[in-house]
Amino acid sequence: MSNNASVDIAVVGGGLVGTPLAMVLSQLGFSVALIDKQPWTNSQSPTHAIPQPGTRGYTAVSDSTVRMLQKYQLWDAVAHDACAIKQVHVSHKGYFGSTKINATDEQVAALGYVVDNVQLLHAFQSEIASQAPSLHIIDNALVSSVKHEPDNAVLEYASPRQGQQPTQEHAQQLSAKLLIAVDGVSSVLREASGIGVQQTDYDQVGILGTVGLSQSHEHIAYERFTPSGPLAMLPRPDNTASFVYCIDPTMRDDVEAMNDIEFLAFLQDAFGYRLGQFSMVSARTLVPLLHIEAKRQTSDRLILMGNAYRLVHPVAGQGYNLAMRDVDALGSTLANALQIAQRDNTEFDPGAPALLQQFAQNRQTDHKTVVRLTDTLARTFRGAASLPAHARALSLITLDRIPMLRHRFARRSMGRY
Repeated sequence: MSNNASVDIAVVGGGLVGTPLAMVLSQLGFSVALIDKQPWTNSQSPTHAIPQPGTRGYTAVSDSTVRMLQKYQLWDAVAHDACAIKQVHVSHKGYFGSTKINATDEQVAALGYVVDNVQLLHAFQSEIASQAPSLHIIDNALVSSVKHEPDNAVLEYASPRQGQQPTQEHAQQLSAKLLIAVDGVSSVLREASGIGVQQTDYDQVGILGTVGLSQSHEHIAYERFTPSGPLAMLPRPDNTASFVYCIDPTMRDDVEAMNDIEFLAFLQDAFGYRLGQFSMVSARTLVPLLHIEAKRQTSDRLILMGNAYRLVHPVAGQGYNLAMRDVDALGSTLANALQIAQRDNTEFDPGAPALLQQFAQNRQTDHKTVVRLTDTLARTFRGAASLPAHARALSLITLDRIPMLRHRFARRSMGRY
């Protein structure tokens, strides 16, 4: 785009939330600029570096996310890599309490799907040329500042050629009626707008990786609560499973020092043998687990989404799906408001304060429900003390024995209320 260009909406952050968000808004008829700090060779062919096997992440996309992607004709590009979750098995290490949630009971083809993050992003990007003709890609771009004028916001960014360092000579400007920050936990736009954050340390470290299985996973996802924290096993093609294991920080040095054989024994002891003997393990990634939340979701002509707004604990796999429900809700909010403006023959402003406030208020219940669920599971389902452990096991037995409660929990996990 030329210097001093103008669009209806600028999306800053071309990741797993920002890319489909930009496409959704473009499909709705808005002129959209997607500003990505990563370089692309062109608007159809991304050049994001593909991680080495084992270091790439996986995401469990819920029923609500699948339905949203289907609505905007984006699911077909993703489905070839997706592995269906037809049952979720929840258990507590060392106790009898457990419960199962089945897709057939919830009258859905699958409770969700497990996708490779790299493949998911590339699938979204491959759809841009055919589905989003009014979407402009500004790649290899670093946003440096934002200023507000009466009717728009102006971004200043540097977009040098690949391999060059940004300088003042590369500075360009882009004006937009609405800015959407999807640029991660260290969001430049959030900081530039003076929105503070609250941070909670769960005193846990997450281990991410993939294991080979000696028997079929039968499309079952497992959530197993251990003394150190939850352990999730998610089905993937070729009889493998992606795992997220939450451990005490005091265990980190010992885990990092383990070779593959030692780690497999460590993981097998925590999980058990419901998937048989683990046959191999990928490289592992260890990350501290935090809850980071902005003090508000909107500001002057600005909306925060994804990790720029909130990072939640990975238990129950809710974070990405919550962000995608934000994408769907924003699309509906803007489309409805535009339709009303066209009916009344009035000028439409996608960054109008009342419109942004309406969006944020409508999303509060979903946000609070997810934060409460993940926070409760992360804090409550850990520790080795006997009495609390028995109480946790009893809660799983209760959930299993009362179909109405199990159905309610399943619907919330799928993003259906």
